[in-house]
Amino acid sequence: MEQVMALVTNAPSGGVNSRKVNITGESGDLVLQPIYTGICGTDRGIIAGALPFAYNPQGYDFLVMGHESICRVVESDIPLFRTGDLVVPMVRRPGRCLNCSAGRQDNCSDGDKHEAGITGKHGFMREQFRESSRYVVRVDDSSMERTGVLTEPTKNVMKLFEVFNVVSGRSIYPTPEYSLQGKHAWIIGTGSEGFLFSFMAREQGFDTVMTNRHSVDEGRLKIMDQFGIDFVDYSKDFDITVKDIDLLIDTSGDPSTILRFAQKVRFNGIVFLFGTNGRAPDGALSGAFVDHLVEKNITIAGSVDGAKRHYEQAVSYISKWTHEHPDAMSSLITGEMPATSADPFKRGNSESIKTIISWK
Repeated sequence: MEQVMALVTNAPSGGVNSRKVNITGESGDLVLQPIYTGICGTDRGIIAGALPFAYNPQGYDFLVMGHESICRVVESDIPLFRTGDLVVPMVRRPGRCLNCSAGRQDNCSDGDKHEAGITGKHGFMREQFRESSRYVVRVDDSSMERTGVLTEPTKNVMKLFEVFNVVSGRSIYPTPEYSLQGKHAWIIGTGSEGFLFSFMAREQGFDTVMTNRHSVDEGRLKIMDQFGIDFVDYSKDFDITVKDIDLLIDTSGDPSTILRFAQKVRFNGIVFLFGTNGRAPDGALSGAFVDHLVEKNITIAGSVDGAKRHYEQAVSYISKWTHEHPDAMSSLITGEMPATSADPFKRGNSESIKTIISWK
């Protein structure tokens, strides 16, 4: 493939620039052209040099950025995909462990996997690239040309709720017909991933609250209202306003915040850790808190990434939400930058939720 324009960094030291690159040796039966790529905290952490686990592909002194994308097929060697099809490429590629061999590289057991735009594999922030159809998910809903860029973060949501369905089966919910009606889910954080977790919690039947340590803008409140989600500023009257938690999902990665909320989780509750923040101060784990976890039968679990089926589920739910709540879904994307921008990773204002890069 000829040289293409790309956004690159030098992992793990960081930095970012736009330049022509020549990448050889990539195989696959498809050639994809990104339409949009999303920017998340992981991308900003890499270019800031704050994520020491990021590294360049072998033989390269740079890493093409980007793991959130929606693309168009521009060449296909197989009848399953045609030119013009919308697709989402998967991020994580398998290593050699048993889980990876079974197509569950999201549960890689030895760390010998690669993640596009993060660890040892070039990402999707480039004009085009060759890809294997094995790692591509079709998007049949043409209305998702823009919101489809949310597929990658949404697959994390699908994976987490799959784990929830397994873990929650250890107890019987004392509600009519053993449903989740009357159960309370709290999501820490009001970024794009927090919204997606909240949307799915509502789908599951939870009374859902998003929370942060500050107030949020009218745009966020409007999205929450359309999905029937409440908001609590936990900096105010914490002991009064934070209560009755059955499912806690953290997107902040802040130990002190997690510990504080986990002490409010009820009997048989579940705490999911999703956010990562290696620079957050340590939190103090007390004996009383351990007693709380044990005596109330509380489960704490971490969750990351997703398998191909989670991407497929994500596409289905994004399509559903895009049609049911079109204004809310489009409002999640609060900034769009051209790939030619001098600094597409520049942080937006405090009201920004998800910034995307246009490759049109």
